[in-house]
Amino acid sequence: MTSSDAHHQAEARWYMTGHAAFFLAAGFQGVLVPWLVAVVLAETPERVGIAQMFSMLPMLLFIMVGGAAADRVELRGHLVRLQVFVALPSVALAVVIATDSLSYWAVIAYVGVMSTASAWVVPARDSILTRIAMRSMGGAIPHAVAMATAAQFAAQVVGMIAAGFAGIVGAVPYLVLHSVLALFTAFTTTRLEEAPPQPGTDEKRSRAREMWEGLSMTLGDPDIRAIMILMGLGGVFYIGVFMVIFPLLARDAYGGGAFEISLFTAAFFGGIGASSFLLTRLPEIRRQGRAIMLAMCAGSVTMTAVHFQPPFWAVLLLVLVWGLSAGVSMSTSRALVQARAPDSHRGRMLAAFQMAMMGGGPIGALLAGYVASILGLFDALLVPPVAMLFLWLGVFFFTSLWKADARMGVPQPAD
Repeated sequence: MTSSDAHHQAEARWYMTGHAAFFLAAGFQGVLVPWLVAVVLAETPERVGIAQMFSMLPMLLFIMVGGAAADRVELRGHLVRLQVFVALPSVALAVVIATDSLSYWAVIAYVGVMSTASAWVVPARDSILTRIAMRSMGGAIPHAVAMATAAQFAAQVVGMIAAGFAGIVGAVPYLVLHSVLALFTAFTTTRLEEAPPQPGTDEKRSRAREMWEGLSMTLGDPDIRAIMILMGLGGVFYIGVFMVIFPLLARDAYGGGAFEISLFTAAFFGGIGASSFLLTRLPEIRRQGRAIMLAMCAGSVTMTAVHFQPPFWAVLLLVLVWGLSAGVSMSTSRALVQARAPDSHRGRMLAAFQMAMMGGGPIGALLAGYVASILGLFDALLVPPVAMLFLWLGVFFFTSLWKADARMGVPQPAD
């Protein structure tokens, strides 16, 4: 092994270490926010839904701006600055809680700032991963994405299980550790190679034109467009249920608190991490579109089964199965986008894809709270499977996603 090869392998390890630390902190946040709103503040389903909506909406609004920034800046320094900034909101919320000043609107402000920062962090991290895969992983982008996804969700599970003890020790220690992990992630990023903008990037071009170009290129690929429709509308049906109804089930149906919420989230994200890890050990999926469509069915099966009010342990198993299938759909769809995106537009195309994948979340979270108030928690679970059935059939009959393969060509930017 040459010194250059050793350096590149070390770079990949530094990236994955920072990636895991970043999402370990995200695991804390994924439990603390619904626990603070639903249990500590004892808010209504509608207000839980609004809080969860604000945890996603800013990212949706600004992620194309963040993607355009990722294509025109030196990525390493850009990420270091962003990750240092991410450490600040958690310190602020810790001070608010420590001084007995916690309010619903303080939590809203916290999740809003964190979601806004994610709009810049996520496309930058995804874009730099592609460069690392080309240098140190033999260009195996699908395996690099699956490995990063496995590390992401494995770390989140650890963070979620650890945050389950917030009911005993309080939120402040987790928020302080969240900040420390953000700073550690910034340090690991300094160990990566510089990542200057790709040749041909024009600093004088308008940001709006760059964003539109990235979005139009993404939508110009019929398979990616179909994935965006399926994942975007699927997010309306699925994300809101998971982020709003499941924490309320833990509180109202199973008499739980932070620990039960953490078990729900850990089961789901643990399934995502496990299936993503398996994808790194198996031969590359040949018909990615077919795998995505089949995997998307599991959420509907889970919700239908939970409607019949099984015991808590059975719900955890169902959520685990849902997470296993979600790992397949998320890793495979992101790998397809990364493989087809040209270097000069990868950040914007990944941002457009992320926007579609998460775009339905704020709407779904808002609707889930109101639907749960009208129908009740268990009956509300039947609405998404019915809607998803019509969406799945529409994608099957009116797009070519069922036959999609990442190797079917790469779109090129217009001259």
